[in-house]
Amino acid sequence: MHSVSDLTTFSKKTSGDVPPKLVGASTTVVGDKVYLYGGRLVTERRMVTDMYIFDLKALNWEKIVAPPDDHTPAQRYFHSADSWKGYLIIFGGMGLKPDADESSEDLCVLNDICFYDIAANSWMPSSWSLRENPQIPPPKPRYAHLSSISGDRLFIIGGQDLDSVWLDDVYVFDLGSMTWVLQRDYPRHCGTYRSVAVSADLRVRLPQEEANASSAGAGRPLFHAGSSPSSTPTAPTSPDSFIHLPYSTQPTDDFPNDIFLYSNYNFTDVKRELEVLTPLPDSEFSVRDASASMNGPAFPPGLRFPTGAILGSHLIIAGTYLAHSFQSFSVWALNLVDMSWSRIDPGSTLATGSWFRSGLWANASKFIVFGNRQGNLVDDYNRRLLSWDHIAMIDLEAFGIYQPPRLELDPPMQEMGLAALEEGILADFEIVCDDDRKVKCSRKLLEDRWPWFKEQRRLFLQAATRALDTLPLSATHVALPDIPNTTAEPRPDPRLAPRLLNLSEPYPITLALVQYFYSLALITPLQHAPPVLSALLVLGTNYELQHLKDLVKHAMHRALSNSTSVGVYEVATLCSCRSLQIRYGGRI
Repeated sequence: MHSVSDLTTFSKKTSGDVPPKLVGASTTVVGDKVYLYGGRLVTERRMVTDMYIFDLKALNWEKIVAPPDDHTPAQRYFHSADSWKGYLIIFGGMGLKPDADESSEDLCVLNDICFYDIAANSWMPSSWSLRENPQIPPPKPRYAHLSSISGDRLFIIGGQDLDSVWLDDVYVFDLGSMTWVLQRDYPRHCGTYRSVAVSADLRVRLPQEEANASSAGAGRPLFHAGSSPSSTPTAPTSPDSFIHLPYSTQPTDDFPNDIFLYSNYNFTDVKRELEVLTPLPDSEFSVRDASASMNGPAFPPGLRFPTGAILGSHLIIAGTYLAHSFQSFSVWALNLVDMSWSRIDPGSTLATGSWFRSGLWANASKFIVFGNRQGNLVDDYNRRLLSWDHIAMIDLEAFGIYQPPRLELDPPMQEMGLAALEEGILADFEIVCDDDRKVKCSRKLLEDRWPWFKEQRRLFLQAATRALDTLPLSATHVALPDIPNTTAEPRPDPRLAPRLLNLSEPYPITLALVQYFYSLALITPLQHAPPVLSALLVLGTNYELQHLKDLVKHAMHRALSNSTSVGVYEVATLCSCRSLQIRYGGRI
């Protein structure tokens, strides 16, 4: 196998209103933007309350100038920042006393909660965002704490007070009622220097394991009680052979999004802890210690000021690694299914320079790191200095880390759709394969789920209508001569006829494609055969079926093997699936 690490990561210079070097600023990724707030200026030792927005596509910084009447909060650093339903939520941090001069060292710690309206680029008034709960007072003021959101609840974890004393507790803020609803002791030291708490917007479900656990053997769904394999147009698929891939879905009360709290300390002999906080239907939460479950050939070194994120079924942890002979910005991934660690190798991109602040660009499956390619990592770390002159992007999908596609239909509906195909329900159309075998299916279903087919049917009916209009009304009628049409009108695909479509594909490929249209999933063994997956990726590309492409790439990532690496690499190259190409290219 060849190293492909240098293909997975690149760095670019940022442009626009590049922020100055800061200490303790927060960065929050929302969609395709990064929101940078607060911090302390390195050159002037002055705290700020500025907001910058970085466009991850244009690689451009923009400073947001607040109007005079905006409800801008007090300047601060080492605060927390999260995003929720179109708002940034800022809590706590270290600031200046109300009457102190901006350049003074008359510090205080804060416990206020502030909301920033992302769409309007303005701050909400404090009266909008907080309603007192006499039973649960606000948290003690703190800085360098952790925060995370799950189930419309903001968790504030640990941190330190003005005297740098650890605050070993967890507070929960209900974002629906805008009140503090829970306070619990938490007997661990947690802070941004050594710990990180993260949760995900989407939850990954494992339907195959859930089905095995429930051992539901209801059998294959049938539309006709008398149906049998000999009378069905297509051979039935055994329910035991269904392949249900993991998928992404919104969290629910039964399946909430966990908060993963990772800590490392005692950096000369690193201790690692992982605890999982699971929100319960009321305001409470449970805590599970998963430290002993972590495994792998190598574990992350001691990472200072770690940052983290969850993408799909992986917990990503990154931070500064400082040893006597070696210093680097290190990125690691924990597979939450088998709890194994693996290192994300960014190649030579992060080997030099000063890189510290990182985050997840979930929309592109990329891990981003801000820094300065000409900086000195050790010097900047000692000053806690954050730079924004360059950005590095790591392609996580090339390491098999990505968000699985969402479901279009629930698994029972997928199986019912497949049963409808196999029993010939409403089959009024045929797709003719290159060997003249036919797949009977529903024309209406194809129109609903195949945009190319719907458009070709429209053009076909349009052409048929025009042809009917030119027919003579009587035997003595002489038609007017045709006038050449100077505007080239699109014509229907010649492969399409009123009740059939000639598709130049082998029968297994055609059947697998129609199975997808009926189930909007890849659930049959036929669809998961490597040559069939490759053909479906080409068809998804040619016919612009993005959901099908996403499902095929998902299946190919999970079926990574040396035996299929050459074929998958070639088809990934053909279909411009760069991340898949890089991952399989490393196997050749």
